[in-house]
This record gives sequence, structure tokens and C-alpha cells, in this order.
Amino acid sequence: MHTKFQICVFVFINLILSITCSSVVAAEVRDIRVAQQEGVTRLVFELSEASEHRIFSLSNPERIVLDVSNVALTPSVVNGLSALSSDVLMRIRYAKRDDGVRFVLDLAQSAKAKSTVLAANATYGPRILVELEYGARKPATIVKSLANLSKEKRDIVIAIDPGHGGKDPGALGQYKVREKDIVLSIGKELASRINAVDGFKAVLTRSTDTYLQLRDRSRVAREANADLMISVHADAFTQPSARGASVWALSLSGKTSEMGRWLAQQENSADLVGGISLDDKDQLLAEVLLDMSMNSTIQMSLNVGNSVLGEMRGVAVLHKDTVQQAGFVVLKSPDIPSILVETGFVSNKTEAKNLSSRAYRVKLATSIAKGVVDYFTKNAPDGTLVAWKQKKHSDYIYTVDKGDTLSEIARRNQVPLPTLRQANNLNNDVIRIGQKLVIPAG
Repeated sequence: MHTKFQICVFVFINLILSITCSSVVAAEVRDIRVAQQEGVTRLVFELSEASEHRIFSLSNPERIVLDVSNVALTPSVVNGLSALSSDVLMRIRYAKRDDGVRFVLDLAQSAKAKSTVLAANATYGPRILVELEYGARKPATIVKSLANLSKEKRDIVIAIDPGHGGKDPGALGQYKVREKDIVLSIGKELASRINAVDGFKAVLTRSTDTYLQLRDRSRVAREANADLMISVHADAFTQPSARGASVWALSLSGKTSEMGRWLAQQENSADLVGGISLDDKDQLLAEVLLDMSMNSTIQMSLNVGNSVLGEMRGVAVLHKDTVQQAGFVVLKSPDIPSILVETGFVSNKTEAKNLSSRAYRVKLATSIAKGVVDYFTKNAPDGTLVAWKQKKHSDYIYTVDKGDTLSEIARRNQVPLPTLRQANNLNNDVIRIGQKLVIPAG
């Protein structure tokens, strides 16, 4: 039989052990976000509690190692790692290490890494900011070969914004379906399919169950230099018979109100419209620039929306046959074409059941991705790999460099020497530095 003293000691030891065990993993990595700017990739590791870390680089191959002490990863973060990438960041790997986690950032080229600890605020927990600086890429002045040229062309960037998240569950539907879970799953599937297409890159505004302000979602897209932003939602209505998917773009009335907001912030911001700062423009000129920019983005949003809607028609019942327009805040970036996809009504039993099925979500994400890729394949922005691939069968101009010979230029570009002579009206193989040569198609 235990004495009172033995019982007290036993309880005390168990209390100490429970406290010790509970403190072994004191924090969680709640989210990892990636933002891309020219020459700089920024990663934000959001934690539930402050933790120590260290960072160092390794070569052959190039990679950055981040060790975070006394943390664990949530399953949602683990599942979302594969969707995180940038110009310099190829992928993120992780492994448990002692009482924490080691992240390995595999790089496409060498980069200078530095880390900063950011304190918690009203929106986010403590964060570790990792900046990868690799220098702004400069356009080549002399093209040596088609292979080299292709490496300098950028991806078409698609920002994918799964709506709601965290403390905001969104619509609550039949079979206990929560909008925030459904749209996160579709968003990840959509990102995976976009990333699988050469010349395209997806950026997720959130890859875990995290709450973001509406303006912060647009900010992520802007920092990633996105060519398009897709906001993914699931609808709900008081009448359970309401059903169907739809695609939305910004309305003209939404444009007008947003112009007023941007102009009111003119003195305190350096927001860009087509690469032009509004800070030093008078009111009338600023209004004209904004109006032109937003008219252009709205029209492109409608065009992309029509392409997406056409593909979704083969998978989902449509609530509306045409792209609808409204003043959604998340669509109001004057410089980023944006669409909002309502994937269905979770208040409808049939559609809630469909959206609960991963197979259906995959089909839906595939149709959205196809609509986006088809549009940008037909309307590829200048300077992108997709545009270059379409034009590489056209003639282009090469500037003769020191040491070049006509036969070597022909060999590098896989053009027969007689064809190269004929295209440039040459009677012999004599060329000079700085001379412009037409490289025939093919």
C-alpha cells in the first residue's frame, strides 16, 4: 500500500514529466508562403510560437538549409510543400531533426540567403522571413543559340487563391461540408496541374488552413508578378435547390469604386499601373491611367473567364452560361486580371456530395487549368517561354560577336550554310562584328 508521501512523490513526478513532454514540441509551423520579385524570392515560415533557428548554404548542388528548433509540421503544411516554388526555388524538402525540423531549399542557381525574425501581430503569428537574393536577370543583348534564348524566358504566373480559411470557414453545407476545405483542395489540385505545364507556374495565396485578409490575397499575387489571379469559392443559398458553377469578373461599378480607393491612397503608396507610378501624376492623368488599366484587366478577365467556363461546362452543371460581373474586393487589382470561380453550391445535396469527392474535385481543377492554359497559349504575354516557343519557327536577328564565323553561326542554329547565305544576300562567308544576320525559321 502506498503511503501519502509516496503518492505525493508519484503525482509530483508525473506532473514534471507531463510538463517536460508538453514543452518538447512547443510550436507548430502553421504556414509557409512564397513571394517572388525580380531577383528576390521571399519565404515566410509562420509559427504558432517563437522558435530559434539557424540558416546556412551548401553547394554542389546549390541549396539552403534552415533548421528550426522545437517545432513540428502540421499535415496541411506537409501536403502543401510540393506546390511551393519560384524562379530560384525548385522545391522544399524537410526532415525531423532532434526536437525540430530541417528544411532544405533546393535552388536552381546560387543565391545569397538571409533570415529575419518577425514578431507576431494581430493577423499573423511569429514568423521567420528567409530572403533568397540572386540578382535581377538582364535581357540578353546577344543571342548565341535558341537553347540559350529559351532559358531566359519567364513563366506565365497564375496566382491561385483558395477563399476563406482559418477562423473563416466560409459556407457550411450539406454533409458537414466546409467551403474553406473544399476550395483549398481544389486550389492545390489546380496548382499541381498548372505547374505540370511547361512555361506556367502557380503561386498559392494559402496552402494551409490559414486566414488571410482580402487585400492580402491580392498582395501575394502582385508580389509574385502574377499574370492572372483565380479566386476559388463554393456558394451557398437559402434554397437547397440552387445549384451550378459560375465564373465572375469585376464589374464596371466595382472598377469605379476601386479607382476612387487607389486615387485616395496616391500620396501614401507607390502602386503601379502598367509599370507607371501614380505618385507624381496629377489627378486627371492618374484617373485616365487607372481607367485604361482597369478596362484592360476587366476585358482580359472576361476573356479568360469565358475560356474557363467553356471547359467547366463539360464537368459541372453551370449556374450561369456566361461570365458574370460583380464588385468582389478580391477581383479589384487594377494591374492583375482576376476571375472568381464558384465551384458549386454546398447548400445543395448533390453538389455537396460531388464536391466532397476528390475525383470530382480533380476533374473540376483539371477543367479550370485547361481553360487557363488554352487562353494563355493563344494569348501568350511577350517575354514568356510560351510566346517564345510559338515564335521560334519565325526568322530572328542575330548580332555577330567577336570570334564568330558564318559556318559556326549556321551550325549553332541548325541552319544549312547556303540557306544562311541566301537569307542574308551574302556572296561569300565574310562577316563583321556587329553585323545583323537573319536566322531563317526552322
